Amino acid sequence: MSQNPLHATPVLAPERLDAYLDRLGLPGRGAPTLETLDAIIAAQLRQIPFENVDPLLGLPVPIEPDAVFDKLVVRRRGGYCFEQNTLLAAALAALGFDVAPLAARVRWGLDESTPSPQSHLLLHVRVAHRDYIADAGFGGPTPPGALPLSEPVAEGMRYRLAAAPLSAVSSGSMHLFDLECEGDGGWFKLYRFDLSPQQWIDYQARNWYVSTHPQSIFTGNLLVARTDGSTRLTMRNNELTEREPDGTVRNRRLETPQAVVEVLRERFGLALDAATDEALARRLQGLM
Repeated sequence: MSQNPLHATPVLAPERLDAYLDRLGLPGRGAPTLETLDAIIAAQLRQIPFENVDPLLGLPVPIEPDAVFDKLVVRRRGGYCFEQNTLLAAALAALGFDVAPLAARVRWGLDESTPSPQSHLLLHVRVAHRDYIADAGFGGPTPPGALPLSEPVAEGMRYRLAAAPLSAVSSGSMHLFDLECEGDGGWFKLYRFDLSPQQWIDYQARNWYVSTHPQSIFTGNLLVARTDGSTRLTMRNNELTEREPDGTVRNRRLETPQAVVEVLRERFGLALDAATDEALARRLQGLM
């Protein structure tokens, strides 16, 4: 991969871009338009599952562009935000999009008194002089396409960007956004970010923390997600959740590690080798 000097964003070489688009099941390269951006995000959410099998098993998670391409495209695995959105950024840059990485604090399930680190990578993309957020690497409810930063979202979209509360703004940036999702009980926060461009090297330390720290959610739980048609599938350990576009949520508990491994293969499209399947089943014994 080469580098974009403006943001030091990795850029997929032409043959790798074609392999990536083939992995997504897309017909070929498109112009850098909003329609192309939305199609790529939706396809990556469908075809490349969010997963944290490697850190759960104590394996390293390299996020250098070559390693990410090999894992997610060549070996047809999945990954989490530092892998997913590094790949997405490299593909978008190769297609001519202006892309910059951002950092977010996950707020899903937390109250305002609970702090959280900048542990999530998302992308700021400019299309036809308008600014959007793009994210194919959040392991929960996820917008199916780009979200505009300064315009209303499309009618019926159950995601929105809202101004963060004053208590959060006063402690840092004056322009904090909350990504929110609408559920049965109303709107809830997913993560919080500002528009400060990040240096790609800074994600190395963040990735090391989330993939190795004993208190990281990624080292103590199996977390998997994929969009299946219009349904967003997520799984935490043996709890499978299906979230429909209208906000309907269905939950199901899987009874055995073997059942979890089977669902990973059949519903999430995550085909692991036999040794990894066995190691994951053993690890799940203590999480169920």
